[in-house]
Amino acid sequence: MEIDVLIGVDVGTTNCKTVAYNIDGTKIIEYSVEYPTYHPKPLWAEQDPNDWVKAFIESAREVIAYLKKRGYTVKAICTTSQREGVVPVDKNGTPLARCIIWMDERSTPQAEKIERNIGREEIYKRTGLRAAPTFTATKVLWIKENQEEVYNSTEVFLQPKEYINFIITGVACSDPSLASRTMMFNIHKLDWDLDLIEAYGLSVDKMPEIKPSHELIGYVKEDIAKKLGLDRGIPVINGGGDRPCEALGAGVIEEGILGESTGTATNVMMSTKRVLLDPKMRLLCSGHVLPNTWLLEGGTTPTGAILRWFRDNIAIKEVEIAKKEGRNPYDIINEIADKVSAGSDGLILLPFFMGAKATRWNPYLRGAFIGFTLGHTRGHIARSIMEGIAYLAREIIDVIKSLGVNIKEIRLLGGAAKSELWAKIKASIWNMRVKRMRELDAAPLGAAILAGLGVGVFKDYSEAIDKMVKVVGVIDPIDEWVKIYRRTYKAYLLLTDTLEKVMTEIYREWGFA
Repeated sequence: MEIDVLIGVDVGTTNCKTVAYNIDGTKIIEYSVEYPTYHPKPLWAEQDPNDWVKAFIESAREVIAYLKKRGYTVKAICTTSQREGVVPVDKNGTPLARCIIWMDERSTPQAEKIERNIGREEIYKRTGLRAAPTFTATKVLWIKENQEEVYNSTEVFLQPKEYINFIITGVACSDPSLASRTMMFNIHKLDWDLDLIEAYGLSVDKMPEIKPSHELIGYVKEDIAKKLGLDRGIPVINGGGDRPCEALGAGVIEEGILGESTGTATNVMMSTKRVLLDPKMRLLCSGHVLPNTWLLEGGTTPTGAILRWFRDNIAIKEVEIAKKEGRNPYDIINEIADKVSAGSDGLILLPFFMGAKATRWNPYLRGAFIGFTLGHTRGHIARSIMEGIAYLAREIIDVIKSLGVNIKEIRLLGGAAKSELWAKIKASIWNMRVKRMRELDAAPLGAAILAGLGVGVFKDYSEAIDKMVKVVGVIDPIDEWVKIYRRTYKAYLLLTDTLEKVMTEIYREWGFA
C-alpha cells in the first residue's frame, strides 16, 4: 500500500536539507548537503546560487530514492529558506553574481543613506523593518551603486527560496513572508510599496510577483524531475521564509506563544493577527506564511555560530576526543560547560560577533568576553557563550512584554534546543518554563505543512498543526540559577550599554573594520 508523504526543503545558511514527513508529522528521512559561505572582505558574506541548486538536487535525490524503494508517494514539495539575501538573475535565468546573504554588512552606507533621506520612523511604519544592511533593498542599492552593469542586466532579484523554485518550476515569484524582508513591502497593504521603492531609486519591475505561501505555483520541470529520480513532475507549493515556516512548524501561531530558535543566529518570534509595531522600533513586524497574520520577531546577528567558532578554534581537545570516541563534539562541549557553575564565575560574553540587530540595531557593536582570569577554562568559555546568547534573547523577550503581550509559553527550536543544559540555562535566565518540540528543526516541517495545505491534504492550518506538531518535553527554571542570573543579567546589560558607546566610536568614527 502506498503512503502519502510531504517534502519540506530548507535552503539554510550552512546547508540545504530535504526532509520527508508522514501526514502525522513523523519524520521519515532527511538528507542535507553543506555549501560554503565566502567572505571576500571583512563583514562580507556571499553564497553561490549554483551551490544551492547542486545541494538541493543531491539531497532531494537521496530522499526520493529512499521513499521510492519503500513505496511512499510524494504528494507535494515546498521550500523554505534563509531570508533577505539577493540573487540578480538575467533574462535568460542566469545568476549574474553570488548572493549577498543576510549576514553581509557591506550595505551599511546604503542603509544609512536611506534612513537619512526617508526617515527611520517612516520606513518602520510602512515596512515593519529598520533601515539596516540586512534587508534586501540596501543590498540591491549597493549593487546599483557598485555593480551598475549587473543591476542593469538584472531581470529579477530573487531570494534563495525564490531562486530554487524558479530553477525547478520556471516560475519566478515571492510570497508575503519573504517580500516583507526586502524593506520594499508595505505590511499594511501586503504588497510592494511603490512610493518607497521609487524613493530608494530602485524599480519594482525588477521584483517578483507576490503569491500566497500555500499556493501551488507549478510542477517540477521534466529535466529536474529526471535528476531527482521522479517519474513525473510533482506539485510545487510557493513556501516562505525560514522563520515564519519555523513558527508554523512549531505551532507558534497565536499571540502569547513565543518561539525561540538558536541555530546560526537567534530569533525570538510570535505570530499575531494584527500589525504590532514597537514604538521604539526594537523589534520587527513582517508578513507571514499564514494568511492575514504577521510575525513579530527579534532577530540577531550570528549567535549559535559563535559556539561553532569556539568548536573550530578553541575546543581543539574536545574535537579530538570526539573523533576518537566517535561522538558529537558538541556533546563534549556541553559536558565541560555543565561542570561550570551558573554565571561562569564572572565571565560574560557579549554575543555581537557580526554587529547587533534586535534590540540594539548597531552594526558597529562587536563581540567580547569580559572578566577573564587565569582560573577560567574552555568550559567557562563554552558556558558563557550559552549564557550570553540567552541574555540577548532575554532582552528581546522583555521588549515583547513591554508591548503589553502576556507571554504564556516559550517553545525552544533550532540546533541549540538539543542541549538540555542550554535549555535549563535559558529557562533560568528568562525565569519561565520552556517547552521542547519533537521537531527542533521546524522550518522544513512548516514547509511540509504548506505543501499539504497547497494540495488539499489538510482542510486548514489548525488541522495541519494538530496532526503534525508535537511537544515532547517541559523544562522549569532552576531556582538557584534564577537568583544568580538576575545579577549577571544586570551586569551583562551594564557592560553592553557601556561598551556599545566605545565600540561605536572606534569602529564608525575611526574607520576600523
